[in-house]
Amino acid sequence: MSMNNQHYLVITALGSDRLGILETFTKLSKQCGGNILESKLSTMGEECAILFHLSGTWNAIAKLEAALPSLAELHRFAIHCKRTLPKNAANALPYQVQVFAKDRPGILNELATFFSRQGILVDKMETETYLAKNNTTMSNIILAINIPAKLHIATIRERFMEYCEDRNLDAMLEPSK
Repeated sequence: MSMNNQHYLVITALGSDRLGILETFTKLSKQCGGNILESKLSTMGEECAILFHLSGTWNAIAKLEAALPSLAELHRFAIHCKRTLPKNAANALPYQVQVFAKDRPGILNELATFFSRQGILVDKMETETYLAKNNTTMSNIILAINIPAKLHIATIRERFMEYCEDRNLDAMLEPSK
């Protein structure tokens, strides 16, 4: 069920990157009467990943769900969708984490484990590797986290900085603006 007679849908789509694919998905949303609340598009290699969070009347969301299989077949995209609710405004403080380090397997998993054990939700994540001038492969990791208001920020910051120091990670933890 939804609030204010609005219904919500999350769509993920993965397929070959090509001209006009964003227009195709946004046109379908418009034609069905859906409103795009949030979206992300990223090209990785020759593939394109798209993520939409939409709202609309029950009828608009049902039209979108019904139209997605033919769109997937036509454009050879793997598409999944799921009904959802609007994000619950938690009593949490938004912070951003940025980590630079020599790339190695498991670095992202270790960060995810650290925040999970602190009871901190990772809301967004972006990672990339790049070759530094000295031919060392580096990782750049950016996380948007929500620190529960009940937690002591200075304690979390101290734990995180000790964690990073022990693993030779250059990191920042600061409030989101």
